[in-house]
Amino acid sequence: MKKSFALYLVSCLAAVLIFSAISPAAQKNDKRLETETYFEMESIGSPQISPDGKSIIFTRGWVDKLNDQPRSNLWIVDIEGKKVRELTRGNWRDTSPVWSPDGKKIAFLSERDDTTQIHVMWLDTGEVAQLTHLERAPSNLVWSPDGKKLAFTAFLPDDKPILNVKLPKRPEGAKWAAPAVLVDRLAWRADGRGWLPKGYTHVFMIDAELGGTPRQVTSGDFSHNDPQWSADGKTIYLSAIRKPDAEYEFGDSEIYAANLKTLEIKALTDRTGLHLTKNIFQAY
Repeated sequence: MKKSFALYLVSCLAAVLIFSAISPAAQKNDKRLETETYFEMESIGSPQISPDGKSIIFTRGWVDKLNDQPRSNLWIVDIEGKKVRELTRGNWRDTSPVWSPDGKKIAFLSERDDTTQIHVMWLDTGEVAQLTHLERAPSNLVWSPDGKKLAFTAFLPDDKPILNVKLPKRPEGAKWAAPAVLVDRLAWRADGRGWLPKGYTHVFMIDAELGGTPRQVTSGDFSHNDPQWSADGKTIYLSAIRKPDAEYEFGDSEIYAANLKTLEIKALTDRTGLHLTKNIFQAY
């Protein structure tokens, strides 16, 4: 019931922001939305209810017209909608907020140093600490039950050469032709993205107080998603396709348990899915 009300409350706030973005002249003349109006609109997303059920944190986004970039900050509102206040401010993107188990801190992603990193805010003081200095953007933040660790996923490139061919050393300043592009995978391009980097998504964890170098939990030529902590904090459950020829087994994922002491990964499910992609390729 609280969750439904929270979503309703956030939806109402979004409607107010959108309505207020429309110029008074447009409202008076009952005109349709124009292209320029979209640059004035704001949005609300990622609502998260506090552990005590009394507050909701959310992102409030807008468009930076000068730099043609989306921006967002964190806001918080009480469950009755009587008190709304700004938590972060700045011309950057603060996203994906998650509450600590005790409700005293919030972990979130921010691009405030021009790269996406994990940050933590103490709600009583408003202080913010940057926990990571990663080369690639993290995602899927999850607190451990005791609030001492954060799990997340990040992409790691696969730099293994496809062919064992060593080219001559390029002389300094040489203007050589671009090398050939070799493809040895099914998914190598995507609409709206173009060329896809080769690599895999893995699960990591990091100290939620001091940050530092993350510890990699998963390994292998597989992608892992949706990490969740066990109640005792000794295991992380995740979704993956850790099977031979995994890229041919699209959608045939299983649930795995990663032991945080030994890093052993054990399959918890073994289901028979629809191997449509594999069957199509075998038919040819």
